[in-house]
Amino acid sequence: MNILKLQELLERLVKLIEHECTGSPTELGQRLGVTDRTAKCYIAQLRDMGADIKYCTHLNSRFLSASWLIGKTMAGGELEGGGIGRAAPDPT
Repeated sequence: MNILKLQELLERLVKLIEHECTGSPTELGQRLGVTDRTAKCYIAQLRDMGADIKYCTHLNSRFLSASWLIGKTMAGGELEGGGIGRAAPDPT
Protein backbone atom coordinates (compact mmCIF):
# COMPACT_ATOMS: atom_id res chain seq x y z
CA MET A 1 0.00 0.00 0.00
CA ASN A 2 1.38 3.38 -0.88
CA ILE A 3 1.72 6.18 1.66
CA LEU A 4 -1.13 8.27 0.20
CA LYS A 5 -3.62 5.40 0.46
CA LEU A 6 -2.52 4.74 4.04
CA GLN A 7 -2.93 8.42 4.90
CA GLU A 8 -6.39 8.43 3.33
CA LEU A 9 -7.42 5.33 5.32
CA LEU A 10 -6.12 6.80 8.57
CA GLU A 11 -8.00 10.05 7.90
CA ARG A 12 -11.20 8.06 7.26
CA LEU A 13 -10.60 6.17 10.51
CA VAL A 14 -10.15 9.42 12.44
CA LYS A 15 -13.44 10.72 10.99
CA LEU A 16 -15.24 7.54 12.07
CA ILE A 17 -13.75 7.86 15.55
CA GLU A 18 -14.65 11.56 15.73
CA HIS A 19 -18.25 10.74 14.80
CA GLU A 20 -18.27 7.81 17.25
CA CYS A 21 -19.44 5.29 14.67
CA THR A 22 -16.65 2.72 14.53
CA GLY A 23 -18.69 -0.22 15.84
CA SER A 24 -17.00 -3.56 16.48
CA PRO A 25 -13.61 -4.36 14.94
CA THR A 26 -15.40 -6.41 12.26
CA GLU A 27 -17.79 -3.54 11.45
CA LEU A 28 -14.91 -1.07 11.40
CA GLY A 29 -12.96 -3.28 9.02
CA GLN A 30 -15.98 -3.47 6.73
CA ARG A 31 -16.36 0.32 6.78
CA LEU A 32 -12.69 0.75 5.86
CA GLY A 33 -12.61 -2.13 3.37
CA VAL A 34 -10.01 -4.08 5.36
CA THR A 35 -9.95 -7.00 7.79
CA ASP A 36 -10.71 -6.48 11.47
CA ARG A 37 -7.07 -7.24 12.26
CA THR A 38 -5.89 -4.52 9.87
CA ALA A 39 -8.39 -2.07 11.40
CA LYS A 40 -6.90 -2.83 14.84
CA CYS A 41 -3.42 -2.16 13.43
CA TYR A 42 -4.57 1.22 12.12
CA ILE A 43 -5.94 2.11 15.57
CA ALA A 44 -2.58 1.12 17.06
CA GLN A 45 -0.82 3.36 14.52
CA LEU A 46 -3.00 6.32 15.52
CA ARG A 47 -2.21 5.64 19.17
CA ASP A 48 1.50 5.52 18.32
CA MET A 49 1.06 8.98 16.76
CA GLY A 50 -0.36 10.24 20.06
CA ALA A 51 -4.12 9.84 19.61
CA ASP A 52 -5.83 9.08 22.93
CA ILE A 53 -8.44 6.63 21.66
CA LYS A 54 -10.90 5.17 24.16
CA TYR A 55 -13.75 2.67 23.81
CA CYS A 56 -17.33 3.22 24.99
CA THR A 57 -19.39 0.10 25.66
CA HIS A 58 -22.63 2.10 25.56
CA LEU A 59 -21.92 3.51 22.09
CA ASN A 60 -20.07 0.39 20.89
CA SER A 61 -17.55 2.78 19.39
CA ARG A 62 -14.13 4.22 19.88
CA PHE A 63 -13.79 7.93 20.56
CA LEU A 64 -11.04 10.48 21.06
CA SER A 65 -10.66 11.67 24.63
CA ALA A 66 -11.62 15.27 25.30
CA SER A 67 -8.17 16.08 26.70
CA TRP A 68 -6.50 14.91 23.47
CA LEU A 69 -8.94 16.91 21.36
CA ILE A 70 -8.36 20.05 23.44
CA GLY A 71 -4.60 19.63 23.05
CA LYS A 72 -4.91 19.20 19.27
CA THR A 73 -7.19 22.24 19.00
CA MET A 74 -4.81 24.39 21.03
CA ALA A 75 -1.92 23.17 18.85
CA GLY A 76 -3.78 24.32 15.74
CA GLY A 77 -5.26 20.96 14.76
CA GLU A 78 -8.51 20.76 12.84
CA LEU A 79 -10.23 17.93 14.69
CA GLU A 80 -13.92 18.17 15.45
CA GLY A 81 -16.23 16.38 17.84
CA GLY A 82 -15.29 14.47 20.93
CA GLY A 83 -16.22 11.42 22.87
CA ILE A 84 -19.07 11.03 25.29
CA GLY A 85 -20.10 8.09 27.36
CA ARG A 86 -18.34 5.73 29.71
CA ALA A 87 -14.79 4.82 28.84
CA ALA A 88 -13.91 1.14 29.06
CA PRO A 89 -10.86 -0.89 28.09
CA ASP A 90 -10.61 -1.09 24.34
CA PRO A 91 -11.35 -4.66 23.18
CA THR A 92 -8.60 -4.51 20.56
